[in-house]
Amino acid sequence: MLTLGIDTSGLGGSIAVTRDGNCLAERALSRSGRRHARTLVAELKSLFDDVNLPPHTCETVAVSIGPGSFTGLRVGVVCAKTFAYATGCTLVAVDTHLAIAAASPDDVGQVAVITDALRGEVYAGLYERNADGSWSTLRQVERLPFDAWIEGVPETATISGPGLTAYAEDLAGRTLLPQDHWNPQARWIALLGEQLAREGRSDDLVQMVPKYLRKSAAEEKADRQSAP
Repeated sequence: MLTLGIDTSGLGGSIAVTRDGNCLAERALSRSGRRHARTLVAELKSLFDDVNLPPHTCETVAVSIGPGSFTGLRVGVVCAKTFAYATGCTLVAVDTHLAIAAASPDDVGQVAVITDALRGEVYAGLYERNADGSWSTLRQVERLPFDAWIEGVPETATISGPGLTAYAEDLAGRTLLPQDHWNPQARWIALLGEQLAREGRSDDLVQMVPKYLRKSAAEEKADRQSAP
C-alpha cells in the first residue's frame, strides 16, 4: 500500500511517502508550503518525483488533524481532501498526538503528549504501546489547565509533545523524551494512516474537519466584542 502522509500542524511541517510500513521519502516543508495549499501541492509533486512514482498510484492519503495551528491544519486538511478527490485514494485522519507517541523509542510504553494551548492551558492525550507494537489511546485529546493536567498524568508515563517547549522547566522530576521527539513527523502520520486504512478506516471528504478544540483567537475576540 502506497501512502502519502501530510503534517502541517505546527511551526514546521513535513510530507512523506510510505509503502507497506517503510518510509520511501520524507521532506520538511518550507514555511510557505505549510501555510499555503497552492505551494503545498508543488511540494507534493516534488516528493513523488523523488520516489519516481506518479501521484495517482497512491492508495491512501493520511493527514494530521490536530491539535495544532489553526491555519496549518486547515491547509493540510484541504490539501489532503483535494488529493484524495483527484486521485480517488482513501482519506484517513490521524490524531497528531498519536503520531508523536508512535515515534517514541522502542523502550517507551506509555506517553503523555501535550501541545501548548496558551493562557496556561494545554491540549493533552495519553497513549500506550500494545504488545504487537501498535498504539492505543488511553485518553482522548482534551484542553485543560496545565496544573490540572499534570496532576492526572501517571508517574510511569513519559512526556512528549511540542508543549514541552513552554513547559519542560515545570516538569522537573518527570521523564521527558529528548527534544527531537517532540514534534510530529509525516512518516508517522503515513504509517498510522496505512494501518488504519488496512483496518478498513476511512474519512469522508466533506465531513472530515481538523481537531481544533477551541475557537480561533479572532473568533474568541469577536465573541467578547458581541457579548452584552
